[in-house]
Amino acid sequence: MAKKKEVLFCDYFDEWIEIYKVGAIAKITLDKYYNVAKQLRQICPKLFISDFDRREYQRIINEYAKTHEKQTTTDFHHHVKACIKDMFHDRLIDVDPTYKAIIKGKPPVEKKRKFLQKEELTKLLQSLNLSAGINKDWFILLVAKTGMRYAECLGITPFDFDWAENTLSVNKTWDYKGGSGFSKTKTDSSVRRIKLDWQIVGQFKPLIMNLPPNEPIFIEKLEDGMYKREFNSTINNMLLKKCKDLKITEVSLHALRHTHASILLAEGVSIHTISNRLGHADVGVTQSTYAHVLDELQKKDDQKMLAVLMQIA
Repeated sequence: MAKKKEVLFCDYFDEWIEIYKVGAIAKITLDKYYNVAKQLRQICPKLFISDFDRREYQRIINEYAKTHEKQTTTDFHHHVKACIKDMFHDRLIDVDPTYKAIIKGKPPVEKKRKFLQKEELTKLLQSLNLSAGINKDWFILLVAKTGMRYAECLGITPFDFDWAENTLSVNKTWDYKGGSGFSKTKTDSSVRRIKLDWQIVGQFKPLIMNLPPNEPIFIEKLEDGMYKREFNSTINNMLLKKCKDLKITEVSLHALRHTHASILLAEGVSIHTISNRLGHADVGVTQSTYAHVLDELQKKDDQKMLAVLMQIA
């Protein structure tokens, strides 16, 4: 590498992606890093590492925040910070410029609720046809009951189920976009074991007992040995129609993952347990994603706390 004075931060960030991220994370996550690199080229194209300090970093964040909401700015900050931490450990900078960075952003646009209430989810699951063998309704149920991502659920095989422990191992995905078959999980932390409930064990187990152990359960294998292409729009449209017919909140398949976590949080399951179950990199990701639920739980905890304190005399 050239002398420290001659290294542009943008160049270092590009090289860092190639060295540490390519081949180590899922394509969808890698694309996010590439997008951050593009943003940095626009915001600080001439910033040398030797000139990098807290004020320069705050300027970068402030500039990005002018056109993005706070949550998006937070995501940008986490991606850039990962690189800067390596810069610090490589001794290219003497201090961490991300220390006490202030995250700003545009006021959030009011969005539709992206999850179902517990009663709505119950209504949806009760409407599923689970007596017709392996079908898309079973796919919806598994996502709702496990919190798996779409590509993760596509990638499960009979071998991934441990019926002695009643767990499902998530250790790969299915490349439904590129058509290359099994692929890596989104991140290393996405590899996990998920506890299963009695409905999955009692009803789903018999359906897959005689299927090829290492073949994807929900993807049809064609006569020529190739696999039928899957599109998330197909199951999303199916789910939206079900929700509309049931007169419940219309959500996408990914919203079932949010529903899964939100309901568990509301029922008192610890955020650390839920974070592991979802395969989040750390509990901070879970906290920011489900802040709306945590705020409601804090209000309930405040009421409980005051009730307890009133009893102390």
